[in-house]
Amino acid sequence: MTRTITIEDLYQFKILSRPRMSPDGQRVAFVVTTIDERNHAYRTAIWVILARGGEASRFTSASTNAHSPAWSPDRRFLAFVSDREGEPLDKDATREQKASKGKSQIWLMPADGGEARQLTTMPHGASHPQWSPDSSRILFEATVAPLDEESADGKPLPKVRVIDRLFYRLDGVGFIHDRRHHLFLIDAAGGDARQLTGGDWDDRDASWSPDGSRIAFVSSRGEDRWSLPCFDIYTLGIDNGQPTALRHLTNGTLSCASPSWSPDGQTIAFTGALRLRSVSHNEVYTIDANAQQSAVRALSHEFEGSCGDWTNSDTTDEQLMPPPAWSRDGKTLYVLASQRGASRVYAISTGGSGKQPPTLTPGGVDALDFSLDQSRSTLLILIEDPTRVAEIFACSLTTPGALRRLTSFNDDLFNELQLTAPEHITYAGADGWPMDGWILKPPDFDPARKYPLIVEIHGGPNTQYGYGFIHEMHLLAANGYVVLYTNPRGSIGYGHDFALAVRGAWAEKDPDDILAGVDAVIQRGYIDEQRLGVMGGSYGGFMTNWLISHSTRFKAAITDRSVTDRSSFFGSSDIGWKFAVDDLESTPYEEPERHRQMSPITYVRDIHTPLLIIHSESDLRCNIEQAEQLFAALKYMGREVLFVRFEGQSHGLSRSGHPHSRLERLRHIKSWFEKHL
Repeated sequence: MTRTITIEDLYQFKILSRPRMSPDGQRVAFVVTTIDERNHAYRTAIWVILARGGEASRFTSASTNAHSPAWSPDRRFLAFVSDREGEPLDKDATREQKASKGKSQIWLMPADGGEARQLTTMPHGASHPQWSPDSSRILFEATVAPLDEESADGKPLPKVRVIDRLFYRLDGVGFIHDRRHHLFLIDAAGGDARQLTGGDWDDRDASWSPDGSRIAFVSSRGEDRWSLPCFDIYTLGIDNGQPTALRHLTNGTLSCASPSWSPDGQTIAFTGALRLRSVSHNEVYTIDANAQQSAVRALSHEFEGSCGDWTNSDTTDEQLMPPPAWSRDGKTLYVLASQRGASRVYAISTGGSGKQPPTLTPGGVDALDFSLDQSRSTLLILIEDPTRVAEIFACSLTTPGALRRLTSFNDDLFNELQLTAPEHITYAGADGWPMDGWILKPPDFDPARKYPLIVEIHGGPNTQYGYGFIHEMHLLAANGYVVLYTNPRGSIGYGHDFALAVRGAWAEKDPDDILAGVDAVIQRGYIDEQRLGVMGGSYGGFMTNWLISHSTRFKAAITDRSVTDRSSFFGSSDIGWKFAVDDLESTPYEEPERHRQMSPITYVRDIHTPLLIIHSESDLRCNIEQAEQLFAALKYMGREVLFVRFEGQSHGLSRSGHPHSRLERLRHIKSWFEKHL
């Protein structure tokens, strides 16, 4: 007996992540995130399953959180990150040791199970463990920052923040002006961690060379790094655990990420985007690992896909860009990329990919993450599709064939749910540009009936809708709405020029692309034109505000974490100045009229559509002042408007916010459309 999906089903999802194969290819470690219904809290644990399939078993304790599994190359240990309590401190513990309590640290556990041992005691926590090839040491990342000031009785004193740089806050993190991210090394046997990098910059994405003599990483060290960050590739020699020669490989024209060494240690593959005008379009590059600032080689320049998972989903706030994985012979790179609504793993030749490299995954899916085993014979891929949350699949690289599914954590739930698969449509947008859209219909859809339509608009604008699982949309369909979602110009996955088309041109032709999709669905004959709704978040919220201030076509609207004023966004967003320089190529004090014309708040007197405003009070990407301006203006004019504020939540509320807040958000969405449509 099947049933329709509910809001509360959010608490039943088991979200899998970080699949990692053991060095002998026999077992797979991965993370399972669940929600504690009683305490409204996320719980993470590491599980293990045989690579040939079978029953999965929990590896870490149910009473503690653990994530980021990493097998030692000698197969003896599994490293992971956990915030478990650890050993009690003695009376002579230092301030740093005291500060480390309750922070996420790196732990080791025998690969066959047993007692976990705490390895690090970093005062601000540790992350991203990477074993050296000989299993003797672990490379990791950690924050370097002053400890909080305390009074004589040990209570924290009010903070005084002295800001001297533009980039001093980060959404979902908070203040970062006095925090630096650096690389550390620690012996697997224990002892003190050694800091490998330092300075007034951040270092991340570290990777060992095959012989363990060097590490590659990325760092933004230019003079303007706190206004226009650009991460270059560096290598650092490691001799008996000590740092030696530092090499700067790239020249600051690309912002780089995810370096990966070739099997012979002579070449580094990485993903990179233009420093300006990138519109999040990332390509695959290689560079000589032994030369200072040598020429990079672009391998995917003709490919319209963008490296990384850019497909929207509300099961996770992570949009990963895993390192390119080299084949055993060094002739192929396996790369996660997003193209035309799907995220897939592609096989890109190191001689250049051409326009359409072959893929190892089917088209109608969202591949969230992947990893390659030590022998480079098997890929593990984390895959979701529009009607199922993610599970782990395996793919043989020596005898290519169909994907083999390893896990089934969500089968019991989804086997009882009645969900419909979206229908892919194509239509002509503004200027005749070809557009992709998807129609999600109610489970009991009857083409002879007339249905209300809800148009969902994605954020970014440089992301994409497509084949990700979106609980919110299925919930709307289950309540009798047809849902339309599209990829207008500005979306990623259609090439650099398509994404670039809204640069400095928000709301010029992208609204026409969206409305052309609405018209295409209405022409099918099953939509009630008097019951049209629209909603979107971030840039999608901007577009929602724009559409209802320029049309009375929609009878109800919901704007979520939206942009309303491009001028105030410059200073109130954690990256507002970068958007101004890289998107409009001007600032609000240089071209105030241009910013005014591109701001929905300018046209607020023309908004008559009943509007629900959803915003998080700790949103640093689109500050809540954006919503406050819109609400105050509409309420002052006596328009129908409701403002729902979420305490303590950030920009990613719908995907990773507090579980109870996510439930309440969905309840308000459902209620608003029930009232007006």
